[in-house]
Amino acid sequence: MRIGIISDIHSNLIALEKVLEKLENCDMIVCAGDVVGYYPYFNEVVELLRKERIDSVMGNHDYAVVNGNFSGMNTYARISGTYTRNKLKEENMEWISNLPLKMEFEKFNLYHGTPSDTNDAFMVYIFPTFPLIGKILEVEGKNVVVGHTHVQFMKDHGDKFLLNPGSVGQPRDGDSRAAYAILDVEKDKFELGRVEYNVHEVYEGVIKAGLPVALGLRLFEGR
Repeated sequence: MRIGIISDIHSNLIALEKVLEKLENCDMIVCAGDVVGYYPYFNEVVELLRKERIDSVMGNHDYAVVNGNFSGMNTYARISGTYTRNKLKEENMEWISNLPLKMEFEKFNLYHGTPSDTNDAFMVYIFPTFPLIGKILEVEGKNVVVGHTHVQFMKDHGDKFLLNPGSVGQPRDGDSRAAYAILDVEKDKFELGRVEYNVHEVYEGVIKAGLPVALGLRLFEGR
């Protein structure tokens, strides 16, 4: 069995479609949150996830769009979040509203930001240098998958791993390609992957929607 793992799509349909091509041979696909935010294809992204039966946990941008509270977010996130909230279809808003904080699988637990039963689950950032990764894995007792940072990495502690598949829609690790991961359950092995997509098309979509130009420009450098 192969499980595709994605995160931080941020309404970037063009990147998502390319990633899903790479995950065609997976038996299931799951998402570590932030389905929406930043880019203009939010309805199309949610509808594609629903069609393909791709489950997701709640991300901080998902939560903000549902609740209309963008305090603490930067200007670009507030502008795009408000745009998303105003134009998101009712049935897609309902789908996002019902996303859980956590999903459990035999080989790993999935969160957006960090293991928690509170909103910390989608607010706390775990970067590769986070000093408590070993402690997290000991407490969870299995592998842990998170997103939120848009930085693809995998850290081991004994025989367990903390994995961030990276961002599908807005990478921030200096690599502009869309990111994903695959777990081969039989081999008990995670693999990290990247795929190129048409960034220019997303940039033009940003301009057409009247969203901040900087949101499109940053995609070219993966920052």
